[in-house]
Amino acid sequence: MAKDTQTWAIPPSAPSAILSNADIADRLASLAQLLSAQKENPYKVKAYQRAAAKVRTLSESIDELVRSDSDLTQYAGIGGAISSAIREIVLTGTLGKLEKLRSDVSPEIAAISAYPRLDPKRVLRIYKKLNISTVEALRNHLENGDIEKQLGSRIAQHIRQGLTETHAILLYRADDLREVVEDFLIERCRVKKAEAVGDYRRRVEVIEELNFIVETDDFPALVWKLERYGGRTPLVTSSDDEAVFALSSGILLRIERARKNTWGLSLVECTGSKAHLRKLTSATGDLKSLKMLGPFPSEEALYEKFGLAFIEPELREGHDEVQRSLQGTLPVLVTVSDIRGELHAHSTSSDGAHSIEQMAAAAKKKGYDYIGITDHSQSLKIAGGVPAEDLWKQIRLIDKLNERGRGIRILKSAEVDILPDGALDYPDELLRQLDYTVCSIHSRFALGKAAQTERILRAMDNRYLNILGHATGRLLLKRPGYEIDIERVIEHARQAGCFFEINSSPDRLDLSAENARRAAASGIKIAVSTDAHSTYEFDLIRYGIDQARRAGLEKSDVLNCLHWVRLQRLFRR
Repeated sequence: MAKDTQTWAIPPSAPSAILSNADIADRLASLAQLLSAQKENPYKVKAYQRAAAKVRTLSESIDELVRSDSDLTQYAGIGGAISSAIREIVLTGTLGKLEKLRSDVSPEIAAISAYPRLDPKRVLRIYKKLNISTVEALRNHLENGDIEKQLGSRIAQHIRQGLTETHAILLYRADDLREVVEDFLIERCRVKKAEAVGDYRRRVEVIEELNFIVETDDFPALVWKLERYGGRTPLVTSSDDEAVFALSSGILLRIERARKNTWGLSLVECTGSKAHLRKLTSATGDLKSLKMLGPFPSEEALYEKFGLAFIEPELREGHDEVQRSLQGTLPVLVTVSDIRGELHAHSTSSDGAHSIEQMAAAAKKKGYDYIGITDHSQSLKIAGGVPAEDLWKQIRLIDKLNERGRGIRILKSAEVDILPDGALDYPDELLRQLDYTVCSIHSRFALGKAAQTERILRAMDNRYLNILGHATGRLLLKRPGYEIDIERVIEHARQAGCFFEINSSPDRLDLSAENARRAAASGIKIAVSTDAHSTYEFDLIRYGIDQARRAGLEKSDVLNCLHWVRLQRLFRR
């Protein structure tokens, strides 16, 4: 342990090359990868992974901070041991622990460590299956489709992401990055104004490019300063009014210059999807020619000029929003403040971090009227599934807690597994004691589309299924989810009186906005839930609300915007 926390002095032969934050983060991530391959303590692995992610988002040059002897532990996620590792990387150009691990492991794993986002266990499984032993062969088999054919789309997706230099990040990661970049633009680059646009402003769940419009008198100076963001940020392309950079987080940063008197026009042009902008021109004419008709200092000024109601950024996807704007029939989108309760939350009874009482207290602090405790059911042993006899005890405990009058109603529920044959994971006599259920699939993802659809339809025929949880099982940037006939599932839910969930967990956001829009159009209400496994995760509700707004949902479309008395009636089938 002493080696991890020692203080590194600059050696006489210290490398003169300045390391970018990306260079440093890659070494930390590679170390985490090899520690995982060596079955090191998983908390240690995650600590290095978090530190690598943090380093990628910092605007300050870590190299410069180290050489000026700054305290790196001021940054969240960087403790003493990791700070020492970073100092070693900067001051010696290498990381002894990483190099030792590379020398100890097989050549195949050592080569994989050059791609820190790859899971060595998965790669070695592919090597064995395809009788290969190099990353180049891995790439070839990915491109010709062998990996997807023989090991499935989830494995192929993981390999593709791991081998791609520029990749996407989840929206909640982009939130942190947006804040840092915006501060850098205003505080360090001295732009007069900066605003994030594009997919980010529309709150798309996966971000491949972070876009900003800026107001500045000296665009070349801005470009020069941004090349020094995070130590070194490569300039990809530039022109008089636009520049693109490759961020250390792995995505692109696009900066576009906007003028004060056409700021609103630039916001409109740079926020809407291509499909939205095509439809918008039917009302406004060619957007490029509008500069002569201005000024348009705000979006509202532009909309008013053409008799359009303001279109919320989340709606600008090219559906019917322009037509409805002209007609004055746009939805009043749901907001976080409309939420009255939480319908999907876990406690220490299964795999949660906090007790039922703690979860209820945190929900009350958020101003909620009710919280449903939905611990995993008995078959999901990996997540501490609750045996039937223990669920009976939990029901009695919740009744006692409610009798004490804590200012919030605790709802008796469970996240009930939908078994492969479509049965639910508890007997009906137990399910009828619950206030409602969230029913989800956690196994047998490889069932074909027809079989998986039938599985869900059979489950919906059980009168005790109320909400279908994370309907497609997707994990963004990790797995695509299982295939289902969503139109059949929606229609069956409508007939059976079942509801859907938008799971606010940032790597799920399932239902997708498209599927949520379909369900709502069929008259099916949707719960926007966090799937919280700790009290801290209640704040993730904003990402589910983002998704609901992209689907055009209003307050009346969302289950947990209702008072419990009305909700209780809806859950009776």
